[in-house]
Amino acid sequence: MFGGLTRTSSRLAIAAALGLGAFALSAAPASAQSYGGNCCADLEERVAELESSSVQKGNKKVSITISGWVVKSMSWYDSGYNNGFTVGDKDYDLASRFALTGSATIAPGWSGGYNLTVTTPSTTTGINSNSIAESASANNRLYGTDYGAINTLYSYIYLKSDDYGTLNWGHLSPASDNPAVLADISGTVIESNAVVFEGGGFFMRPSGTNANAGSFNQLLLCSAGNAPGADCFGVAQPAVRYDSPTWNGFRFETSYGTAGLVNAILDTDSYRGNSGGGLLPHPADTDSKFWDFAAIYNEDWGNFRVSAAYAYTWLEASPLNGAEQDIHQVGGTFMHVPTGLGVYATGNWEMVGNANNALCPGNNCLSNSAPGNQLPDTDSWGVKPFWKASDLTQLGALTIYGEYYQYNDFYGLANAVGFANALPNCPAGEDSACAVTGSEIERWGVGVVQEIDAAAMHVYARWQKLGVTELNIQDLETLERRTQGFDDNNLFQIGGIIFF
Repeated sequence: MFGGLTRTSSRLAIAAALGLGAFALSAAPASAQSYGGNCCADLEERVAELESSSVQKGNKKVSITISGWVVKSMSWYDSGYNNGFTVGDKDYDLASRFALTGSATIAPGWSGGYNLTVTTPSTTTGINSNSIAESASANNRLYGTDYGAINTLYSYIYLKSDDYGTLNWGHLSPASDNPAVLADISGTVIESNAVVFEGGGFFMRPSGTNANAGSFNQLLLCSAGNAPGADCFGVAQPAVRYDSPTWNGFRFETSYGTAGLVNAILDTDSYRGNSGGGLLPHPADTDSKFWDFAAIYNEDWGNFRVSAAYAYTWLEASPLNGAEQDIHQVGGTFMHVPTGLGVYATGNWEMVGNANNALCPGNNCLSNSAPGNQLPDTDSWGVKPFWKASDLTQLGALTIYGEYYQYNDFYGLANAVGFANALPNCPAGEDSACAVTGSEIERWGVGVVQEIDAAAMHVYARWQKLGVTELNIQDLETLERRTQGFDDNNLFQIGGIIFF
């Protein structure tokens, strides 16, 4: 979801920590006589040995740099049904991570390079966390463990021309992964963004009851299956991507590849255990190609800083119903630099075609017609006003923000797992069944982020309220329409991020 994420703190250089210089400082002194008569040959051999084992040097032609971050949080939650406290990492590509990157010069203006990025979370407070499984994350859906899974996020190489752009290929962040989200230049994008990274997995409590019925995620999952609520093509994929140079503040990206990550999740035993068999039939990877495009703009207009992005995704076969799918995303920030006052806004729209049952085993894809077997179009939008004060403290910039997001008709997963049948307002009976026909979730929040420049660090505190403001259901036998209310979920979080 955040493959192209750039840090708000400065990059720290790692200068020859494991190279020849560090080794020489730690080694015992040696005289020339200790090498015998042919001292220079022996020294050259020793230098060659050190260079071949040096992480910093790599080899004589290709560089290597280590960078990344460690992020940890403490969270207090109250879901109406339950409350508690947990300590953990962020989820998926916001998790603690390190990257090995490097490049080599081919000719003047031309270079080649690589990126190997690995996530290294400990216990994760994530997308699927709830009061029973506090460390259930997106990563455990992919890799089968809640605790300490080390996962390859990106693995690709590139060829770059200063004049003509960069061609990347491998397992990478597609063009439409993140640009609308990363148009948020408030400096708070890791701490909080439009994707519902925390709170979505908690059980919902129907108003006036002492029971739970499903989770917020069942009303938040994008029809493309990739993310809850926003950045609906926000996962790394095997693909080829072209990045243009920057012209007058504009740059462009486009990519083509296979949308196979969601299929991998649907195939896992852990997903069967979490969501039942309703989602298991899905198109094969051979029917899951995608093409996407992004336009990104960053520029200063006098005293104002502007960042904007638009992304489009064409998906050959939605992983839930086999239909062609189109996704549009926009995001932008307008900030007055002298005062630090700004506002970020974003929108996300999914349009899903008619189900293609030929691509689903058993011909039981989710259709777009009959209630109870419906995969809807979705949309979401949100705003984040903020104040970034650069000289309020001596530590670094202090950012105070508020946020509001609305997520409409993300109920495809709810119908797939029969969510509405367990609701109090669905009549009980052997032949009774209900379906969701419309949904709206609101998310409110406030937060503060203090940058600590001397340590390349952020500390933060945030509060988030997640609530279902509208849920429409229909009795499939009588066709009677009803509504259902739920208690809100409140989350208070304190955490820190240190960059290296």
